[in-house]
Amino acid sequence: MQSISRSAIRTFALPALAAFALAGCVRGDEAADLDVHYTRNDSELYAGLEHDAPVVSVLPFDTQVSVLERYRSFSRVRTSDQLEGWLPSTLLLDQTLRGALARLTTQASRVPDQGSFRSRDTLNVHVEPYRWAPTFYQLSKDESFQVIDRMIVDRYPASAAGSLPETEPTGEDYWYLVRVPSVDEAGWLLANMAYADVPLEVAALAQGLEIVAHFQIGSTETEEGSQRLFKPTWLWFQSSGRGDIHDFDVMRVYQWDTRRRRYVVIRQVSGIEGYLPVEILPGSRTGFRVLVDRDGRMHERTFAYVGRRVSYLGEAPASGISRLTPPGGFGERYTGRGTASH
Repeated sequence: MQSISRSAIRTFALPALAAFALAGCVRGDEAADLDVHYTRNDSELYAGLEHDAPVVSVLPFDTQVSVLERYRSFSRVRTSDQLEGWLPSTLLLDQTLRGALARLTTQASRVPDQGSFRSRDTLNVHVEPYRWAPTFYQLSKDESFQVIDRMIVDRYPASAAGSLPETEPTGEDYWYLVRVPSVDEAGWLLANMAYADVPLEVAALAQGLEIVAHFQIGSTETEEGSQRLFKPTWLWFQSSGRGDIHDFDVMRVYQWDTRRRRYVVIRQVSGIEGYLPVEILPGSRTGFRVLVDRDGRMHERTFAYVGRRVSYLGEAPASGISRLTPPGGFGERYTGRGTASH
């Protein structure tokens, strides 16, 4: 299967972490001599550095604080309410990182959600798609978020920070670009720690393939006893292999069969090299558009869902992709399978 460069498909709008200094200050009313930072979610503020020091307060995400002094890996801070205490320095984002995160969130807001997902366990959300990149939020087990994009990126050790591309990668990771509703921010998390938030009765039909995007594109009326119910029609996109640059290779549409009283496949397309984002089209009929690679060129395939049929409407060279292009976190530093370019 032919590999193509991600940078040839998408034009990422947010610069690399090394260029985050361009983001500038988040708030212009801050005094220049204050060391202003912003807390990550649920940051415990301690009265002192003793191991039994009481917790003064738990600061929510994006609480603005001034750093008064530092001792080893801890910082003494003061809030705008004049509350003072100590917390680990790793729980603070400086103005540069906070500004970059705000830009990423703004740019990601222009890209359609690709479905609701949940975390398998407590899970860090990062500013960039690296395990050692700064985090700004920690999802609790089964907490919900929206997927925007999926990307394969070379894995580098923490010692490689600031030295790419000289350091050799140690493997590859899949990452999701996500929106976290509880803090209204976008960031990156490891894809293998997330699962699609779909009902069990239809999730059981996944056949062991990862669901990378899902949508409700209609419903079927049915009855269970004296109740009248509406069962969603599901549009799924799944990945069957590891190490693929493309996001998915299987498309399925599941509809509720009132006679058999179970979900059945009414359309399946396999063996494609598809890329997120999938676009749901407005109109009287439910249509959707899929990006696929054909011989190194991006094409748009359009389908329509009417009644019990999913019809193929046609295919054309992709145009206007930049309108739906996720911003990403690292510009054009990467080509091909996430490999750092020279």
